[in-house]
Formats: sequence, structure tokens, C-alpha cells
Amino acid sequence: MSQLIQPENREALITREIERLKRRIICADRAGAQRWRQISFLYRSADRFSQRVFASTFCAQEQSQTGCATGHCCQCRPDVFTYEKSVLDLLPKRLDDTGYCPFFNLTKRNCGIYQVRPFACRVYYNLATSSYYCQNPNDQTLQLFDGVKRHLELILGPYVGGYRP
Repeated sequence: MSQLIQPENREALITREIERLKRRIICADRAGAQRWRQISFLYRSADRFSQRVFASTFCAQEQSQTGCATGHCCQCRPDVFTYEKSVLDLLPKRLDDTGYCPFFNLTKRNCGIYQVRPFACRVYYNLATSSYYCQNPNDQTLQLFDGVKRHLELILGPYVGGYRP
């Protein structure tokens, strides 16, 4: 388990990293003219954001050796854009009515497509201090995604919503 960060430092860190991620997304077209370079840049930026904020999230406290202890955030359909949907459609998935993401590994309690997960999955962390937000993204997370959605659409295509096979 990671070392706990003081609340005021935690908020400052999360706010700083959200703003940094927004700036990187807005400038993603500078990664090159090729779409694949821009997509790679977006995902690397989101992964860096994740690495920087993970220890400050409620998720860090809920992590077990095999994955997430609760899996609540994966009890949904991941938000995807057209490009991401086209990639996910090619992957094997669970077709059941458990309510979990079709790519969530119910046995290991982790993401079955971690390396190719959608942008939203890379940045949706429980940034609050309560497990309530594991299943209901908090305002910071929603504002982040909503604030960059139009920039993401320029690269990933139109927003589709929750993934449906």
C-alpha cells in the first residue's frame, strides 16, 4: 500500500496533474501529422497522468495483489470514441449480464485489455476519499473528461458513449 498524502497536498497534486493532462491533450496534434502518433501521444499522456495520481486516489487503498479489491468502477460500459470501439470490437469479450465491463476479468478482478483500454479507463480514477465514487465518477473526473472530449474527438473520432459489442 502506498504512503498516504496529506489532504491539502493531495488536492493540489490532483489539480496540477489534471491541468497538465488537459494541456497535453489540447496540444496532441503537435505529436505529428499521422493519426497513430497522435493516438499514441494521447494514451501515453493519460498513462503518465495515471502514474502520477494513482497513489493519491481511493483506488490505491483498494488495490489487492491480483487487481482491484472491489471492481466497482468496472461495473459499467466504458466510455469510448469511434476509433476505440473499432479496436474493442476486434477483441474477445464476455457476453453476459453481470453488469461488469465485458473485458473485466471476474476471476482475477482486473482489466483483461489493460494495454489497449480506452482513454476514459486510463483517466477514470476515484479521486475522492469515499468508495461511493468507485461506481459514480466524481465531479473532478467528469469535468476532466467533458472538458477534453471535443479535443479527443478530433483524434479518436466522435464520442460513442458506453461500449456495446
